[in-house]
This record gives sequence, structure tokens and C-alpha cells, in this order.
Amino acid sequence: RRLVRLAVLEELQASYGIKVKSGSCLAAAEQPGAKVAEGKTFGVSFHALPQSLVPEYGYIPSFLVDTCEYLEEHVHTEGLFRKSGSLVRLKALKSKLDQGENCLSAALPCDVAGLLKQFFRELPEPILPPHLQEGFYKAQQLGNEKKTATVLLSCLMAHRTIEALRYFFNFLRTVSLRSNENRMDSSNLAVIFAPNLLHSNENEKMSATTEKR
Repeated sequence: RRLVRLAVLEELQASYGIKVKSGSCLAAAEQPGAKVAEGKTFGVSFHALPQSLVPEYGYIPSFLVDTCEYLEEHVHTEGLFRKSGSLVRLKALKSKLDQGENCLSAALPCDVAGLLKQFFRELPEPILPPHLQEGFYKAQQLGNEKKTATVLLSCLMAHRTIEALRYFFNFLRTVSLRSNENRMDSSNLAVIFAPNLLHSNENEKMSATTEKR
């Protein structure tokens, strides 16, 4: 795997002019699995969360599976992810989840959607690794070659992260296919989720330039 990643790094730079620091890339992709966190969901390392085996995808954080499955049942809800849930209810739901309580089934769709956004935003490190984000930005400027470059960049990510992103993006596709009801097409979903998936681990307001990119 290390040799494959080195070959990918070389191809990205030679063919697309995308340079990624090999040291940080290899270290991030090969880090051992983190110890599973007991009883906490938010603000925990992505790889330390309890996992569920999902056929055709692999091991996915259980919270992500539970929220996506719940929201698929309410995918017709207008303004899903765009309409804000109640801050009071969100706080209560977070507290119950961190105590191991199964409380999603009784929650409102917009509250669960808000929890999912908050989950990604509060990860200690963004799910799309910081050392690859600039490469992903550059790949989108490549016209017909952007898909190939993006796939190559994804090969540099940890396997568990790729499995989770495949699962989550397929869920977002399901939401977008019902956009005639929920008014949430792929463009609307991208605007909402980009700041959560690409967040900085520093408490800084995203600049206008970064937000546009």
C-alpha cells in the first residue's frame, strides 16, 4: 500500500501538477486504529467511534449509520438540512446520545439533520484530511481530468475514511434524488456540507475566498 501511495503521489505531481506532502500523507493513511471511545459521540476522533458493518461499504461509525437511516425515512421533508433545528432540542439530543440513549426515533427530522452537520463540524480533524484539501481544490479546476485526479487523491486517504465517505455521499445522492419534494438538490447540499466536511480545526471564521472555493 505504501508503494501504491508513493506512485499515486508521483502521478498527481507529474500529470496534474498537484503536490502533496508525502510524509504527512503516508503517516495519516497508515495510522493504527484508535481506541474506541466509550459513551461519547461528538468531538471524538472519527476512527475512535463505535462502528457498524454495512454490506457493500464496510465498517461505518454507528452514529452516521443511525442518522442516515433515520433521515432516509424522512427524505421527503422540505428544507432538510437547510432548516435549522431547535438549539434546545439539539443540546438535549446530544446529551442523550453521549449517555448511550437511543433517542433518534422520537426526534424531529430537522433536529437529526442538524445533529449530523454538527457531528462533522465537531470532529477533531475534518473528515477530508487537511493535507489533501488543497489538492482537491486544484483537481476541480482540471476540466475533463478532474474526476481522475480526485479518484487518485482519494487513494491517499485512510481506508475507513473512504468507506464512510462512500456511504455518506451515497446517502446525499438519495436526498438529492428527492429534490422535487425536499428542495435539496446536489448544489444546495454541497453549499451546506462543504464548511462541515472541510472545516478548519481552528476556531476561525471561514474567509470569503475559502468559502467560495
